[in-house]
Amino acid sequence: MKKYAILLDDTFCTGCNSCAYRCIQEFRYHDQASKGLFRTFVQINDDGLYQKRCMHCLEPDCVENCPVKALTKSEYGPVLYNAQKCIGCQTCVRVCKFHVPQFDADTKKIVKCSMCAHRISEDKKPACAEVCPTGALQFGEYEAMKKLAAKLAKEKKLKLYGYEENGGTHLFVLAKEDPTKFGYPKVAKKALKGKVSLDGGIGVPAMAALAVAGFKKYSERRTRIEAEAKKAKK
Repeated sequence: MKKYAILLDDTFCTGCNSCAYRCIQEFRYHDQASKGLFRTFVQINDDGLYQKRCMHCLEPDCVENCPVKALTKSEYGPVLYNAQKCIGCQTCVRVCKFHVPQFDADTKKIVKCSMCAHRISEDKKPACAEVCPTGALQFGEYEAMKKLAAKLAKEKKLKLYGYEENGGTHLFVLAKEDPTKFGYPKVAKKALKGKVSLDGGIGVPAMAALAVAGFKKYSERRTRIEAEAKKAKK
């Protein structure tokens, strides 16, 4: 199954919040939005723009810790939320390193982005990416978006966020300055097994695995050659 991701190029974002308005229309959550609860929203700070939305982690803490499995990680990328299963315990709010889930005290449910999973199933872009007037939001297959993010970061000397934070996500953010300066949470980078590094190579865990495998092959080959040599002398 194909996996998907979103690439947010902050250098093209004007802070118009067309993405937020379109999201509200798509999911009809006007009441929650009126209380300041958004699935996505662009916050304009003195140092830059912070687009608050679910990062859709590769290994989501919210999914791992939800006691009733109201949050699940889909095979194609998005972290999905089932309001009917949710008991309002707010565990996800507490464990999310990106501070994404927002609790609605009136409904006792949370508000978060789903990457428009219903639209993806219909071969459509997420509503935000479809409406973005400047092309700041791009949507595509995960590997393609990941490679494009790394390529643009290197060519334009931009900072890349979401690539390794918390083990990687399905949202890549490009910015001229460190994104944590204008709102994005400081999250420890955690490499996953076989993870591709920013320079297009493979990460340390994968290198270690290859080194071990290579040494094993070398040892097997050396043992075989020595055995054949001894046999030849007899």
